[in-house]
Amino acid sequence: MDDDILIIDDDEQVHDSAIQSWKVLIVDDESEVHRITKVTLSQFRFDGKSITFLHAYSASEARDILKQETDIALVLLDVVMETDDAGLQVVRYIREQLGNQSVRIVLRTGQPGQAPEDDVVESYDINDYKDKTELTSQKLRTLIRASLRSYRDICSLQRNKRGLEKVIQASKGIFEKTALDTFVEGALEQLTALLELEDTTIYNIKHAYELKNTELEMLHSTASDKTETDDLQQHPILQLAIKDKTNIYQESEVVIYCKNPRHNLIFHIEGTQQLSEVDTHLLNLFTENIVVALENIRLNEVIEDNQKEIMYRLGEVVESRSKESGSHVKRVANYTALLARLNGMDNEQVETLKQASPLHDIGKVGIPDAVLNKPAKLDAGEWTIMQTHAKLGYDMLYDSDIPLLQTGAAIAMYHHEKWDGTGYPNGLRGEDIPIEGRLTALADVFDALGSRRCYKEPWGIDSIMELINSESGKHFDPKLVQILNENLDLFLEIKQKYVD
Repeated sequence: MDDDILIIDDDEQVHDSAIQSWKVLIVDDESEVHRITKVTLSQFRFDGKSITFLHAYSASEARDILKQETDIALVLLDVVMETDDAGLQVVRYIREQLGNQSVRIVLRTGQPGQAPEDDVVESYDINDYKDKTELTSQKLRTLIRASLRSYRDICSLQRNKRGLEKVIQASKGIFEKTALDTFVEGALEQLTALLELEDTTIYNIKHAYELKNTELEMLHSTASDKTETDDLQQHPILQLAIKDKTNIYQESEVVIYCKNPRHNLIFHIEGTQQLSEVDTHLLNLFTENIVVALENIRLNEVIEDNQKEIMYRLGEVVESRSKESGSHVKRVANYTALLARLNGMDNEQVETLKQASPLHDIGKVGIPDAVLNKPAKLDAGEWTIMQTHAKLGYDMLYDSDIPLLQTGAAIAMYHHEKWDGTGYPNGLRGEDIPIEGRLTALADVFDALGSRRCYKEPWGIDSIMELINSESGKHFDPKLVQILNENLDLFLEIKQKYVD
């Protein structure tokens, strides 16, 4: 190597020394080579970053360092060290055992006869081959700049690839969501994953809003108090996103704006540095997928709304035949859902029960009016006919491919079974009665006792609870009766909301 050292500032902009530097590993058994290389490049800068030197004096030391340091940009590698081909074996170790295809490898040899250039370049995955006697200071600087540029571009391509893979994976995650609340949680999780673009760049999803008319309704927040939340709703970047109806990228803040005919969602994100053009492109791509997934949520909500309306209408048809209020089915639906939620069932199960429970008496459409609307007590024959409505309702619904109607079939069949086995149509006992039947049985009786019927006046709440408590463990599941007692005020709120 030429000892006439030229130290010239690189034409790249010099940034603060705290900025991450390029790691260059010097592998050579001559300490002088280490010293000269380090001095020559002591003031070198590329892309605003200096060089951090790592030193190995044998192939064995090099392997140890390479195993620990996974972000080395360049290896300046001697060929002949403890053995004539020690450097070449390090090349194989890097490419084959470590599987590191990113690091740039430059062979520097003082004995080219030991490792002919054509043979080495042909047989080993290296990026350049230099004779130490020809490598002047200027040529070394040119070599380093070209190698670091290549490493930088490879890392950029790899990061873009990882970003696209994350977008695809994140999109899969949000497309699996079918309800708005879980969709928002999923979108927040996926945005957080996407924004962890580098180890030194951590973004915090502070808030998620839904824009209703001109007001922002908080869906998710990590704010420490409500005052902070209220102040942020007037944040200029939020108002700008609402005005322009687009994503906004500022120095340390991002707003993701997603809109469809039913929902306007806004995600407010704070970070530590401005995103690159590639990063914003990935986020814009993900935003497009959020909007598509949000439209799927909207369509699913429309289907659910229509489904719910049909269930209520069918239930009301039955109640109108028996001259009972249509509010009865709404109250029973809400009582059943509340019992299910307090009993620990998940949101999807609760919603299914709520929508299916209006069908509990659907089988009454097959009961003659003379029996259904008789103002007096039914005789034995009439009671036998009335009891058939449970099986009739089941037969109407059980063979449907729609899960909601299958649940409705179970409710119709089992809501007159009793905990002690004296119910109908199958005389099931205890937990052999499906939970759908046990829930709706209590909800139905609780409401029926408090409602006017052709054969009775409504009962007061004290009388209702006295009877229900006396039937705990007989007619009703004792656990559900306990839930009703402990949360009676919530059930009375439903009763008041859906008055006849």
